[in-house]
Order: sequence, then C-alpha cells, then structure tokens
Amino acid sequence: MKQNHTIAILALFLMIGALNSIHAQSHSDPAYITVISAENPIVIDGVLDETDWNKRFDHLVIGAKALPGDVTYTGTSSVVVKEPYTDSTLTIIKFLRNGLDLYISIDSDDQSVGRFGDSWEGDGIFMKINDANGIPVEYKMYFNSGGVDPDIVIEGTAGTVEGAAYKYPGTIVNDTTSVDSGYSAEMVIHLDQLGYTDEGADIEFLINVFDPDNYVDGMLPWDDNGGSFWKGWWGSEWGPDTRILRLADQTSVIAHATTDDITLDGDLTESFWNDALSIVVGKGSNQSTGGYYMQWNSEKNVYDDQSMATVKFMHKGTDLYIGVESDDASVCKWSPGWEADGLFLWMTNKGEIPAPDSRMEIKNMFFDATEGALAVFEVNGNVPTGAVEGASSVPAGTITHTETNGADDGYSLEVLVRTDMFGYSVGDAVKLSVVIWDLDFASADAWTDSTSDYAPNWWGTQWVDQNFEKYHLYREVILSTATNVDTEEGIVKSYKLNQNYPNPFNPTTQISYTITQKEFVSLKVYDVLGTEVATLINSVQDMGTHKVSFDASNFSTGVYFYTLKSGNNIQTKKMMLLK
Repeated sequence: MKQNHTIAILALFLMIGALNSIHAQSHSDPAYITVISAENPIVIDGVLDETDWNKRFDHLVIGAKALPGDVTYTGTSSVVVKEPYTDSTLTIIKFLRNGLDLYISIDSDDQSVGRFGDSWEGDGIFMKINDANGIPVEYKMYFNSGGVDPDIVIEGTAGTVEGAAYKYPGTIVNDTTSVDSGYSAEMVIHLDQLGYTDEGADIEFLINVFDPDNYVDGMLPWDDNGGSFWKGWWGSEWGPDTRILRLADQTSVIAHATTDDITLDGDLTESFWNDALSIVVGKGSNQSTGGYYMQWNSEKNVYDDQSMATVKFMHKGTDLYIGVESDDASVCKWSPGWEADGLFLWMTNKGEIPAPDSRMEIKNMFFDATEGALAVFEVNGNVPTGAVEGASSVPAGTITHTETNGADDGYSLEVLVRTDMFGYSVGDAVKLSVVIWDLDFASADAWTDSTSDYAPNWWGTQWVDQNFEKYHLYREVILSTATNVDTEEGIVKSYKLNQNYPNPFNPTTQISYTITQKEFVSLKVYDVLGTEVATLINSVQDMGTHKVSFDASNFSTGVYFYTLKSGNNIQTKKMMLLK
C-alpha cells in the first residue's frame, strides 16, 4: 500500500536522523526549502502516485513526534490547542514546481480525520503566501465541513488555486467508530496570478498543520467531550514570521558552440569561458537541485566555508567541455573515506537511463591526500574508453590537503566529454547529473580535531542508485548551434537584475545584472522602511553582465531591497540577511 511504503521510507530517514543528532539539529526549522522542478505533469486528484512525488528531495514533516533526518526537515514550533492530545500523526509536506506553478502535497497517517467540532478548523493545512508585492494571501486545504465523510475544502483567491484530496481505505471523516488510515491531498497555486514573473524567485511562506481528533459531527469544539486538537507550523502560527520556498532547480542549460582551440589543463583561461552559461551549485543556490550537509563529530563546526561552484558549459562539435570554478577555502579529501572535493558527474547514453549496474561515473576529485596534490581523474568501467578526459588546477593560494597554511583560494577543473561516443549529436540535449563535493577541515592534520564538514550539492541527482534514489533526476545540457544565444552581432538583447546569491546570506552576497548599452548605472540597497543603506554602484558601466558583492557585516538581520537603475530601466529585488 502506498501509505505504508511512504511511512517505511520516512522511518528509514528518521532512523538516520536519530543516529546523527548533530546533523538532525541542522534540519530543524530551515530558513528555506528548495522547490525542485517536476519532470512530468502533476494531476490534481489528491492521489500522490506521480513519480515526481516519490523522488528523494527536501521536504517537511510536521507532527508532535516528528524527527528530522536526511532530506527531512521539521517545523518551527507546535502547541496543544485542546487536551488530551495523545496522537502521533505525521504529516509529510512536499513542494514541486512547473515554471510558476507551485505544487504542494500532504500525506498524513492520521487515525482520526475530521473537523474541530463545529468550527472553521479541521485536519489539513493553513498557509500564507506573500504575493509579488509582499502582501500575504491565505490558502486553506482541510476537512472543515460538517456531516459524515465530507470531502476536503480548498480556499484561496479565485483563479490562483486548485486542489483535491484522497482518503485512504478505511478513513471516514467526522466518524470515530473505527480507526482511520489517513489521507493525502495536493494543490497547485499559480504564482503568476500573484504577480510573480521570476522562476528563480524566493516565495515568503508559512504553513500550519491542523490535527483535531475524536470529533463527530455535531460536537462543539471546546466541550468536555474527549476531543483534542494539536497544531504545528513552519514559520509562525499566523504570522508575521515567514520562511522561504526557493524556486530552484533549473532543468537545462545551453552550451554555446566555439571553434577556438581548447587546452585541457584545468585553467579556464580561454576567452569563451567568460561568456559561457553556467549553473551555480552550492548550498542555497536557486539553480541547484539539492544538497546535503553533515557535521561528523563537533557541534562547534557550523559549515563556515559554504563554498560555491560555478559549473560552465561550452562545446566544440560534439565535444562537451565542462568547467568548474570553486571558491572552496578548504580543498581536501575526507580522511577516513573515498569522498573528496571536486566534481562527480553521472553520464547517460542518448535515450537511455542506465540501470544501477550500468551507471556511468566520471570523477575529477582531490582523492590524493598528499599535501599539494591536484585532483585525480577517474571513470568507472561502464564509461567508453577514450570518451572523457579531465584536468585540474589550483591557484598559488591553495595548498590542498592541509589546514595549517590558512584559507585556500579555491580550485578549477575541466572535463571533456566526447558526447558522440554516448550517441549524442549537435543540437541534442545531453542528460547528465552534476555533483559538487565540499569536504572541509578533513585532511589528516585536522581530523584529530573532529571538525570535519561533509557537504555535497548537486544539479540533478546525488546518487544514481535505485536502492537509494529509485527515481533519478537528470538535467540537460543543450549542444546549441549558436555561439551566444544572448547576443546578436555583439549586442546584448536583455536587461536583467538577478536574484542575489546566496539568499538568505550572512554576511556577504553577490548581485549580478546585465545592461544593454554603455550608460550610467546605480545599484542601491534599502531597508524595509525604504531608507537607503548602501550604494554599491554609481558610475558609467559598459554593456554586458556585471557582478558586485554586498557585505552586510554591519547590518541587522532582516529583509532588504536592492534597486538597479540603468537608463529608463528600474528593477528591484528582495534579499534576506540571517545572522
């Protein structure tokens, strides 16, 4: 039965979380949850049978006895509304997106599904989502109708929401003569109807889970009738505190064509790399699909080196070049294991998703624990001979596999994939998955201090293993015939202010933007009262893409706005500082 399968998986994750209490602490009340892209259509019928819902990605579990785990996050707080509450209901909440359609599902094992007496509350969820202007909009999906066995009720602004529920066999709403088996429900909120246009936006959000028990139709909510009520939430119960749903997981990227000669040396010095399209892989990126962070032995270590890797793509004919630039300040190998900083790439043959025994692994990682050693390039036996090559480079400020010489200055990698040997042609979308490992303070001289961090992040999937990730997530690199799809005869066609990254941030973040001609540009930061607090740019700049860093070391936690003015164009975005 699907519910039992879901609970079994949850139990495994909860066991993992219980075995590692330090990791569990980092998975309570997250500042944001990454919302990944659905690969297939979601039918709003309440039955969570789509493959996408069963994939392994970050989600919430809210319940009086909920525990965090691997990709499982718990909420902010809870309260017993009416005693005596003895139920151990767990409600699994997942988020997906298709463009600006936000899908939300709940899967509950509740043994007493119903309404809170004759009130407006009932089993299910209450949410607030801020529209593009920052105004909260309420949405409700719960069993708050009277009568025996009513359907779920969906409430929200007309035209912006659809929803449905499925009652598991044996569940009868507002009936206590037998034990219920729970329910599932799903809804879609059309964010474009709330004014959103950016598929990489951060959505301010709060959610409540209601769990009234042992009420039958006609009971009054507060009478001494044996009924009870519990609620838990992520964000705040009614507001104003919110959390973030981060629309992320860009599903494809274009690899521009080049005819230039390429030297595979790990140094991304060829001029075409400057304009190459990329995916930023790291904790908090709104392009990544997911990530995982674990502290091994010390609560004192809080992943201070949250490194980011910019993964770039170019191609020459069917030769796909992948470049990685990382700002990692601790380049090393995890001393007791095989894991190391660098790139772990999963490859596919055209039109095929490999089974576990035929998966193709390509690694360009710092496996050699010798001080100063470069990355080791290796493939598994399923990769065709001669199909891939790799190289690495480190700047003078990086001394690998040691923590005694100060912070490292990162590293760079290059990988060549001869995609024709996997069946691809120019114009095809190459399916692959990119994993960037970030091991910190794990070299031999630091291991005795028990301060090691372990943090892979990925675009696609972390593991191609049907025992661990049954449904794989691959992403696409398109071998474009264009040399630069964003320009025409050297003219930039799009004016854009990008979302800052990372966001939320502490204390620094990067803001990038593109202007269409040489002109005077100002980029300023404002607080929530509209007071200007920083000027980042106030000068004439050339056409093209620019990046600037904002250091908020002297600012307080909170929401800030940054506004770009270029000619007659004005754009503003919101960012959050969390200290």
